[in-house]
Amino acid sequence: MKRLLLFGILLCLNISLAQPYLPILDENHIWSVDVELCPFGGGTYGTLTHQVSLGGTTVINGKTYYTVVNNYGESCQVREEGGIVYKYKSFLNDEIPIIDMNLEVGNIFNVDLVEDYCSHGGGNNLFFELEVFAVTTEFIAGQDRKVIELGDTGWPGYNIKWIEGIGSDKGFDSFGETVDITCDTKLVCFNDNGVITFFNGATACDNTNLSVPDSMKDHMVLAPNPVEDISILQLPSELNIDTVRIYDITGKVISVKTITKNYMTINAMDYAAGIYFYQALSVDKVIKTDRFIVK
Repeated sequence: MKRLLLFGILLCLNISLAQPYLPILDENHIWSVDVELCPFGGGTYGTLTHQVSLGGTTVINGKTYYTVVNNYGESCQVREEGGIVYKYKSFLNDEIPIIDMNLEVGNIFNVDLVEDYCSHGGGNNLFFELEVFAVTTEFIAGQDRKVIELGDTGWPGYNIKWIEGIGSDKGFDSFGETVDITCDTKLVCFNDNGVITFFNGATACDNTNLSVPDSMKDHMVLAPNPVEDISILQLPSELNIDTVRIYDITGKVISVKTITKNYMTINAMDYAAGIYFYQALSVDKVIKTDRFIVK
């Protein structure tokens, strides 16, 4: 009887001390995903960094989905239940699993190649089946997290990690039509309510570097900086800048402006004091990202 009582006490302690599951989908999460463009076909090449976050919710077929959005206005609908992240596919009017944190070693995860955004950051998606070859617990971003490592059964050497509460190390993104030829994607920065963790050797949350001469980018200058009244951002006509986005320090888009002149103004009255970033784009391609301060 005493042994049974002791066993019961130990079982209760294990249950009470067990860490609750950390959800991937959380409105405080922001993912920065590097999208590497291949230099094929004479197009633009380099790296685009997508800032990805959760927008509002929508109810489809009685289920509530978050809208995943990036800084290019692309979106997809996802939800999380029982450790599985599902993506809604509009043309099927149904959902598919894109991350399953319940898998064990030896399990096979089938990847749907059609509209496979939101899961592994897109990429070239040449794989069909992923096999789980390791399930571990690692201390990541300040907490112990379950990590599932998968490899492509038909493409040796191609591996992916799913991290509890974070998602794929390939990124969590919604990009689609604006990225023509993609060599690879990777998660570089994870922001959890202001606490930033870097991945894949990154040291910054924005690594955009496209095929525009640095000498031309240098002519794009905001002055004066810091902004105390009204500052002017010079936008050389040769760069064909058509959009400027303003982000706060958390990576949230707070302003999107259509450009019709070779400059734009930034008025300190429109912002609280602090650090911001501007991102200048030409036909949906990021030309330059830089920091400015509002006093």
